[in-house]
Amino acid sequence: MRATGIVVEYNPFHNGHKLHLMEAKKNGDLVIAVMSGNFLQRGEPAIYDKWTRAHMALKNGVDLVVELPVFYSVQSAEIFSHGAVDILDKLGAATLVFGSESSDLEKLKKIAYLQIDEKILVAEKIKEKMGEGMSYPNAISSVIEELLGEKGILRPNDILGVEYIKAIRKLGSSIKVRLIERKAVGYHDKEIIDEITSATAIRAMIKEGRIEEIKKVMPVESHNLLGTPTYLENFYPLLRYEIINNYEELKFVADMEIGLDNRVFEMAVKYPDFHEFYKNLMTKRYTNGRIQRVLAHILLKIDKKIIDETKAGITYVKILGFSKLGSRYLKEKKEILRIKSLSGLKNVSLILDERERELLNFEIKCDRIYGIINPYEERKFPIIIE
Repeated sequence: MRATGIVVEYNPFHNGHKLHLMEAKKNGDLVIAVMSGNFLQRGEPAIYDKWTRAHMALKNGVDLVVELPVFYSVQSAEIFSHGAVDILDKLGAATLVFGSESSDLEKLKKIAYLQIDEKILVAEKIKEKMGEGMSYPNAISSVIEELLGEKGILRPNDILGVEYIKAIRKLGSSIKVRLIERKAVGYHDKEIIDEITSATAIRAMIKEGRIEEIKKVMPVESHNLLGTPTYLENFYPLLRYEIINNYEELKFVADMEIGLDNRVFEMAVKYPDFHEFYKNLMTKRYTNGRIQRVLAHILLKIDKKIIDETKAGITYVKILGFSKLGSRYLKEKKEILRIKSLSGLKNVSLILDERERELLNFEIKCDRIYGIINPYEERKFPIIIE
């Protein structure tokens, strides 16, 4: 059986995701989705818990859903992509399919390989640009344009694609890449075109209570699973407590820069309202994603040490659900998979070594923090779709 891999958040699963999935299915016998758990790449909590979103994925045709651990899912595009590709590689995926704004694979490879082959030069130039006050995404785009001599070569929606390609090369993986052109709307677009809109727009509609309107932009299988939504602002009392109570530890938090820890502390002390806190915390130097990731790291106690320890890859993966085809794949490939697959927590002490159990317990702790704000049933076994 030939597996196609996709990397997803499904926050929540909508018609655009359905199109992506249908295209991915054309590249193999089944689709494996590496899905972020309860906390996402831009530092936000997922609007619905991981089991609800995994159920949406399976109901819409994904064959196997595995969880991207939180120490990858709430990270920069580079670490996020490396963790996801590493898991797909170890699960035996032959192809990785992702959406691309440019749909030009050779161009994306050129950008990716430049960043690997000229790593020191690129890093030095990015540092110079950021020293001038540029945000990281703008700095890297400017450097790529300068070195390749082409304006507008790196589009925002291609950044993850470039990182997937970098990860494949760094891992020495045999995974082949297939691009799907992003059509209709972009990640943050608010309009609805041909019954497709962005997840950002859908989350806004959910927040505004426009549940009936969402029916035309989500598959019925997803709409039927909508529950109580969760937002970053809901976590502010917990977050504010962590900031104020653990001020001395803030400097060790992943992605924290010198001086930013003091600013975060001062704003938390000054503003009991999340929106005022966030508005006054932001500066031109940092993107929303960067600030939100720092806040998530504070909330979950993700420090630089755990990021350094897990950069090389993970040796286990949690299975959230599977179809009959997904179950068959796991059974057929059991002896050749290069990763320990967990279908629950039973006998974990016999399967994982001490460090693996520590990482798993860290993930469980993060899920429990999410559950304080959005209580959900933590399943003991994967979701099975007959």
